[in-house]
Amino acid sequence: MDEKTRKEMLQELTHDDDVEFAKLVPKVKQIVKIKPDGTPVIVCDPNKLSQQEQIIAYLTGKFFAKLVEAATVESATVKEMALALRIEGNVIAARMVKLKDNMQVEQVSRGEYKISTVSLEKSLDQIIKKIGM
Repeated sequence: MDEKTRKEMLQELTHDDDVEFAKLVPKVKQIVKIKPDGTPVIVCDPNKLSQQEQIIAYLTGKFFAKLVEAATVESATVKEMALALRIEGNVIAARMVKLKDNMQVEQVSRGEYKISTVSLEKSLDQIIKKIGM
């Protein structure tokens, strides 16, 4: 294998977080934006989203708030999400079981979660399709 081919393969196989996340911004901003204090705000019609999708949107906002240094953490507690989303805490906790099983969220500590970047693009695509954008 020549050096040029090797370099091309390496470039194709190398994962650059900054490049990958920059590609997601156009999708994210259709669903959630971030206040200057780092608080996520769901900007699409939340009535079109399931509770699980609202949680995904909120945690995506937390992730990007941390990424752009508007927040110090990318995770949220069940209590925080319950207040922000106006969903009972026990309902949020129940939804987390399925979201964890689907590898859409990761548990940081007891009662605290963050979005899983592994399936983030797929989750965003599903939400965008559902809201019709």
